[in-house]
Amino acid sequence: MAADATLRTPEWRRAVGAVPRHVFLPEFFRDAPGADGVTEYTCVSRDRTPDEWLRLCYENKTWVTQLDNGATTWAGSPVRGIPTSSSTLPGSVVRMLEDLNIGDGMSVFQAGGGSDYSTALLCERLGDGLVTRAEYDPALSGLGRERLASLGYRPRAVTGDAAAGCPDRAPYDRIIATYSPTHIPAAWLEQSVPGGVILASLVGSLSAYGYARVRVESPELARGRFIDSTVSFMPDRDAPRSEVGLLLRPAVDERQNTEGLLSNIAPTLLSVPSLMWAVQLRLAGTLTVGLSLNGVPGRWFLHPDGSWAALEPGLGGTSRVFQGGPRSLWFSIEAAVSEWFGAGCPELGRYGLTVTPEENAVWLDRPSQRIGTLEPGLTRRT
Repeated sequence: MAADATLRTPEWRRAVGAVPRHVFLPEFFRDAPGADGVTEYTCVSRDRTPDEWLRLCYENKTWVTQLDNGATTWAGSPVRGIPTSSSTLPGSVVRMLEDLNIGDGMSVFQAGGGSDYSTALLCERLGDGLVTRAEYDPALSGLGRERLASLGYRPRAVTGDAAAGCPDRAPYDRIIATYSPTHIPAAWLEQSVPGGVILASLVGSLSAYGYARVRVESPELARGRFIDSTVSFMPDRDAPRSEVGLLLRPAVDERQNTEGLLSNIAPTLLSVPSLMWAVQLRLAGTLTVGLSLNGVPGRWFLHPDGSWAALEPGLGGTSRVFQGGPRSLWFSIEAAVSEWFGAGCPELGRYGLTVTPEENAVWLDRPSQRIGTLEPGLTRRT
């Protein structure tokens, strides 16, 4: 991290050097594709493979620490499940802490705990009396509290919805989210000091991330910009989600009887993070998934109303698109792509965010050029 300039200040260098990451990772899951291509997880722990475990703890990587909210556990063979908690790669954690521009004596609210490694770094840097964190999962919250205490750190560690903040310790000079919410909650504005900074990696239904920093002007207003798309965390567990499988099965059946249309949009284009952020603003609630049919890889878009679209590579560098359901989802995607090109293919840094108790408004280049809003579980085009 020092070599790639992630660690920029001596205060955070000292904190990283003082906090042992392995204390917060007694076991974790390492992922690998199964025989059918679906991700499987193998447990790595200090009890089973101590040398490998210790080496991996200090790699600059994200390690999954929980599957299916704790329902899926290690049973001696590779398991499958949905990651619901992780220890994010230290490079991203430290970058966010550096981006907070924390000064001595500042109070911090950390929304989300996870492994609580980042909580320990904050305690080491500021002193635990200035650190408050909220973790939604009671089991994770308790384990984190124990591991922090084993190193002598005793911050205010509460269990509950981090979106509600922790009003009895407010106001805070800095608020940092170590999970990815869909929007910045009004409570965080209310619990910030004037001039305070809120830092969060926001995510929408297409899993496009926007790493944002806003400055609080009052309990009713904060403004700032997106930085880039490289910082991501586990999404909000309470964000509304549709079951991909339930939407995908009827779409696949309908796809088999659809001839499709030629498209000039290459599937690889829809992997550009800043473009997907723009598409996400237009397609509120739409999900995306990769799926191969008859050996042909496809990028699928699925909406809870039953609308769907699938983009597949064709011959000679062409693409073919299929769609169905009550509305033409693909035409909305094409419109978003066209607007993105028309705006000069903006990177995330050209987007800004204005937060009020009523909404999170997204704008391009300047606040008067509003292009959409972020809402719980959704992004919406205006």
